Amino acid sequence: MRVDPVVSSLLGLGLGGIFIVGAVPKLKTHDLFVEIVQAYGLLPIPIVAVTAFLIAVMEFVVGIGLILPITRAVAAQFGLMLLAVVTVAVIVNLLRGKSELPCGCGGASADQHLSWTLVGRNGLLACLIGVLLLPINVREMTILDYGTTAIGAGLLFGLYAALNQLLANAPRIASLEF
Repeated sequence: MRVDPVVSSLLGLGLGGIFIVGAVPKLKTHDLFVEIVQAYGLLPIPIVAVTAFLIAVMEFVVGIGLILPITRAVAAQFGLMLLAVVTVAVIVNLLRGKSELPCGCGGASADQHLSWTLVGRNGLLACLIGVLLLPINVREMTILDYGTTAIGAGLLFGLYAALNQLLANAPRIASLEF
């Protein structure tokens, strides 16, 4: 199975943007992100700050790598590893009954909490990243292809942002009385 270069470019650009936008708040508010990582209760205290920093840096580097065609496949592999690690951390805490913990997905300022829907979202992201590991059908891209790539990447990013907002608002929506 081969992937059209438009699909690869669209996913690389869109997913790269998602990773970068997720990393920047973690780097800007590093101390708060460290508190979130510590609250997961999975790491010894002495390595929490370094691990939180490495997660944010890796997320940023993966984002840049997904955007660039020459590094896309390697970045996709690291992106899958990163998603696997953070998703396992979420699952462990959900199984512990700690759904009130902030996920830390969009940095410390996001008010999204752990949920099985978050696990599903990460699974969907992993599937999309997996497409970037498939061989690309070699062909010349046209101006229409570049436009489709830009619009499609913007739509992918917008859908992701909307889904994240729905996840963040899910507790409030569930508490509404009709």
